[in-house]
Amino acid sequence: MNRRLLSVVGEGLLHVVRHPLRSLLTAFTSAIAIAVTVNVISLAFGMQEDIAGDVDRFGRNTVDVGLPPALAPGMPRPPLGAAQAARAAAILDGLDPLIVPRRQRASPVRGEGQTESERLQLVAAPPTYLRTLNIPVAHGRWLRSDDPVGAPGTETDAVGACVLDGAAAERIFPQVAPAAVVGRVVALRVEGAPRRMRVVGILSDPLRYRELFETFDEGKGARTLTSSLLSFRNVYLPEATFGDGPYTGISIVLADGGAVVEAQERLIGVWADARDLASLSSGRLVVFARGQWMDALGASTMQGSMIGNLVWMLIVLVAAIMISTLHLITVRERYDEVALRRCEGARRSDIALQITVEGVTTALLGGLAGLPLGYVGAALLREIVQFPFRFEFRYALVATGVAVFLGLVSSVLPARHAARLQPAQVLSRRLT
Repeated sequence: MNRRLLSVVGEGLLHVVRHPLRSLLTAFTSAIAIAVTVNVISLAFGMQEDIAGDVDRFGRNTVDVGLPPALAPGMPRPPLGAAQAARAAAILDGLDPLIVPRRQRASPVRGEGQTESERLQLVAAPPTYLRTLNIPVAHGRWLRSDDPVGAPGTETDAVGACVLDGAAAERIFPQVAPAAVVGRVVALRVEGAPRRMRVVGILSDPLRYRELFETFDEGKGARTLTSSLLSFRNVYLPEATFGDGPYTGISIVLADGGAVVEAQERLIGVWADARDLASLSSGRLVVFARGQWMDALGASTMQGSMIGNLVWMLIVLVAAIMISTLHLITVRERYDEVALRRCEGARRSDIALQITVEGVTTALLGGLAGLPLGYVGAALLREIVQFPFRFEFRYALVATGVAVFLGLVSSVLPARHAARLQPAQVLSRRLT
């Protein structure tokens, strides 16, 4: 039994070798399908995983309390200061919250020795502000409570301390390595007065696809302060830089997701829900849970990956139909061979297995050839369209499995057709 099986499989493999041009064309069709499949899978699943990993660094267990957006001209703005921070702490009694206030301004920022300025967000916050995020310091250190705030003017001895986001450092000091930015001085304006600050640290940039997102960001002018903060192009300053003025926002760090839900419910009972447009018009402070925004973004990327899955499935289906058609044409040309094999004692199952082996072999060879083709295609697409195509080993394994499946599917109909041939009818037509 095993010898018969090996004979059938060997006959199928020999047929692939005996007809190199036909096998090459079939394998090339499979290679194109696999190359496209690898890139689409990497784009769909890879981007989804990257974005999910990135947004988790934005502080999933952080709840922000801030001013409502100006929905109408002359809309009253509620106070936001130390009294509101104390009230938030009282509301969340028992949840062990970490209250982190911040003051935020926009200012032109210019690096020492640079001629052009970049308009960036200045964020004055206590050293605990870094706990509202899950972002490491890439170079240097984070702010400390004893860091100087500097003084108005341009004197050499009036230099304060600051930390830059990675993207901000790239904007202010183009073509300078982030590590080399530490120790340099930037010029900015605090409350209208010029001030010089020395860079003591650089935060990692959590937005892996920053350029892609900004290409589709058509609402830059309508950003809220929270969303501009989460664009991660900020200059972080010591808490006392802006004095004792009102807060721009209050970030509240909780221990876990359950505490976040409980904290949000308590806070919304006093202030407004940032997701509810009707409650925003009340003029109260708004409550924004970052985890909900992350989940919404994750759902959006999930939809994108579903579309990507449909695309590569359609590609595989079209390739299967094309390869199946090629196999059917091949079987029609091999009627005599199939009839003779049946006369020699080959069973219908042997014929079906032989055709299936041929189809799986050519598809697998094409799939293996499609892997380097997919790698080269991903590299070219990255250079041409600046899109995050990539090639990873795990997706290559998936694509190889797709190649085997492609060979099986495309061989089913030709194999059944060949197995049903009647040797007597084939040979009688040949004789007549």
